[in-house]
Amino acid sequence: MNFSSKQCCSHVCHKVGIKGHNIFRSLAQTFKMLKVAQVLLICSLVGATNALYKQWIPDTNYENKTNWDKGKVPCGSDTVQFSSQRKVSVFVETTHAVQEMVLPLEGELILNSGAGFYVVSGQDPDCGAGVRTEFKDADLLQWFNPALWQAAATLNDLQDGHFLFSVHEESVPCQQDDVVFKALSSFRVDTSSSQTTIPVKSVSVLGKVFDSKSEFSEYLSSQSGLLQFHGSSSVTVGNPSCGDATGCDCGNSVNHERICSTVTCGTLSCEKPLLPIGHCCEVCGAIIVIHYSDSFNLENYRGRIRHLFLSLPKYESIQMAMSKILKPQRLMGIIPFGSSPEIQVVILDGETGKLSEALAQDMIKDIISHGMNLGIAGAEIQPAREPGSNNTGTVVGAVFGVLLVVTLIVIVVVLLHKGIVQMPSMPSMPSMPSMPSLSRFRRNTDVDDLDGAADRGFDNPIFDKPDMLNNISDLYSTDSISMTQTGVHFINPAYDENETDFTI
Repeated sequence: MNFSSKQCCSHVCHKVGIKGHNIFRSLAQTFKMLKVAQVLLICSLVGATNALYKQWIPDTNYENKTNWDKGKVPCGSDTVQFSSQRKVSVFVETTHAVQEMVLPLEGELILNSGAGFYVVSGQDPDCGAGVRTEFKDADLLQWFNPALWQAAATLNDLQDGHFLFSVHEESVPCQQDDVVFKALSSFRVDTSSSQTTIPVKSVSVLGKVFDSKSEFSEYLSSQSGLLQFHGSSSVTVGNPSCGDATGCDCGNSVNHERICSTVTCGTLSCEKPLLPIGHCCEVCGAIIVIHYSDSFNLENYRGRIRHLFLSLPKYESIQMAMSKILKPQRLMGIIPFGSSPEIQVVILDGETGKLSEALAQDMIKDIISHGMNLGIAGAEIQPAREPGSNNTGTVVGAVFGVLLVVTLIVIVVVLLHKGIVQMPSMPSMPSMPSMPSLSRFRRNTDVDDLDGAADRGFDNPIFDKPDMLNNISDLYSTDSISMTQTGVHFINPAYDENETDFTI
C-alpha cells in the first residue's frame, strides 16, 4: 500500500506514509491536527492583451458531496471507501469522524489547516445507522472538455463569478492563458490529446503559481503531480503572452474533434442556425466578422461593446464571444488555399436570435460611425433566421439556380441547332435505325486521326466541302472516299445537286 497524507504550510508539504492493514488505528495515530497558515491564490494581473484566466471546475475534495456515490459527505457512522485500483488525491478542509476507512493502494490526503479524521466508537447519534459510501472515480474528467472550465478576464472576476462566454475551442485553456486550479482544492485531470504537449502561460496548483518550465516539470514528476495530472500529453508552462494587440489565435483547432466529442448539442428553435468557427454546435444568434487594420485593439473594443451595449438592460441576457480566428479560404468554395485572420463576434440570446440580431445591427451602426477610429476596415453580419422569416439569401440563391439551369438548356439547344453537338445514339433495335453519336462533332477527313475501328461512315464532300465542286472529275477519284473517326465517307454523284451526305 502506498498512501500518504500531507499537510501544507507556506507551500511546503510534509508527507507521512500509511502502511499496514489496520487502516484506522494508523489514521488515528498519523493524522495530527496542525495549525498552518491558509494558502491564498495570489497572482498579479501581468501579461499582454488577450490572455484569460481559465479555472478548472471539478475537484476531488472530501467535503464536496457530488464526489460521493450516496450524494452526501460521510458522517461518523459511515464506512468510507476509496476504490483500491484508483489513484486519487483528496483535499480535506475540516475535521471528520468516520466509522471505518478503506484506502486505495496509491493516493494521498491533503489536509488543510486544522483538518483531520478521528474514529468513532459505536454509532454516531447525529449520523444514523450509517452506510458504506464510496468516493467517485475522477479518471474520466478530461482537460479538453469545455464544460469543465470557467473563463474570466481577471482573477477578481474569476473569484466574483463574472465569467466569460467563449466558443468551445476557446473555453479550454489557450496557449496564452493562465490556468487556475482552486487554492483549497485537489483534482485529477486527463491531459490526453493529439499532441505530446499542451502549452499554456502558467498553472496555479494549491495556491502556487508555476510559470517556469523546469519547476513545473519537477512538480509533475512528484507524487502529487502524478496523481493530479495523467494522460498521454504533458502540460507545459512558460508559453509567451500574446504580443499582438489585435489578438492571437487560441491554438486549440488541432484538438477540435477531441473537444467536440465531449459536447452534446441541443435542439434549436431557429430555421437557419449558424456554426461559428471554433464551436461544436450550431447556434441561434448572430455572427459579426470584422476586418481590421494594425491599429485595432481587441481588448479595447471588447470593453467598448460591454460599456455601450451589454450594460443596457435590454441586452443583459446576451452572451458574447469575441476572438481572433484564422478563417479558411477556399477557391470556388471547395479548394483550400490558405487562411485569413479575422475577428469573430458570436452573439447569443438563448432564444431564436432576434435579440442577438438587434445587438449586431447596433454594433454595425457603431462601426459605420467610428470604425476608422477603432481600426476597423469593414464588418459583415450573419444573422440566424427564425421559422417563417423572409430568408432573402435563400430566395436569391434559388432564383440564381433557376437562371443557371435555363441558360444551360439554351446553350445546348443552340449547339444542337447548329449541328455542333448531335443527339446521342440509341441502342440498336431491329425496327429502328441507329441514331448519330453525341461524340460526333464536325467531321474530320484526316485519316491519320483515326484511332479505333471504322464504322463504315463516309463524308459527302459536296455537303461539307463545297470547294471540291470546282473539279467534277475529282468526285469519281479515290480521293472522294475518306475515313474519319465516325467511319468511311464517300460522294454520291447522283445526288450531288442536293449536297447530300450518305453514311453507311
